[in-house]
Amino acid sequence: MNIEVKGHSGCQIDVVPEGQEIYVYKSTAAPKYLNRLLLQAEKQKAAGNVAYQHIRVPEVYEIVKERDKTVIKMQYVYSKNFIEFFEQAGFEQIDYLIGALKYFLEYEIDKCHMEDVPATVFQSKFEEVKGKTLTNPLCQNDEEITEILDKAGKVFYAVDCLQIPVGLCHGDLTFSNVLFNGNNYYLIDFLDSFVETPLQDIVKIRQDTRYYWSQLMYTKQYDAVRLRIVCDKIDREIDSYFQEKYSWYATNYKTMQLMNIMRILPYAHEQRVVNYLKNILKELLHEI
Repeated sequence: MNIEVKGHSGCQIDVVPEGQEIYVYKSTAAPKYLNRLLLQAEKQKAAGNVAYQHIRVPEVYEIVKERDKTVIKMQYVYSKNFIEFFEQAGFEQIDYLIGALKYFLEYEIDKCHMEDVPATVFQSKFEEVKGKTLTNPLCQNDEEITEILDKAGKVFYAVDCLQIPVGLCHGDLTFSNVLFNGNNYYLIDFLDSFVETPLQDIVKIRQDTRYYWSQLMYTKQYDAVRLRIVCDKIDREIDSYFQEKYSWYATNYKTMQLMNIMRILPYAHEQRVVNYLKNILKELLHEI
């Protein structure tokens, strides 16, 4: 029997047994997502050719792009999700994970070049996000949202260029996109980003370790205290490591995180999620 799961952005996930093997099929018929899924599959396939330390990428076996549908056939990985892993992992395993994340990010940084990304790139993205946010019924006529947009606009229109490494990133490196198999960590759901930078991946990790985003989306019961202790440890070590080593991280992290959290607002369809995002955005705006 096939297992079908509706994914984000109009994608469907099918877990399909074929003979003695099991495969994952990710597909979409959404016109706006056809090429994007293709780009994501190609990004994942390229990453799968790299021998990372402890980091793995499910193999992409086939990419089929038709006029009205894109289908990706991938390796199925037996694994735990991040909640299951963190509830059972000792600190030695958490240290393995932190080391693997650092190694992965350092590999990306090494493959990038430093570039002055024009402020107009961020201003254009802000205007796009602002427009989409104002079409979200939960954000319309919300005075706090209006104030947040006004203050965020001032931030992005006040920045000069951002000097950051450009060239390679996962694009959506949250814990919900990591499959945990012992001390091997499989990265899934690669995403094209408006700026291909490892800073985006650090921002996404800290979206979870600092702001606990993925656990907000988790619907089953779990040990929230233990999970917060684990996330706090990972956050402290990731933040201090990159703060000490790279000035571009210390200088640009908060601006990039502000953009990252704002980009979620248009797609928030629950009031509790909108409220959660507003609190994060107000905190970031206060810090910048």
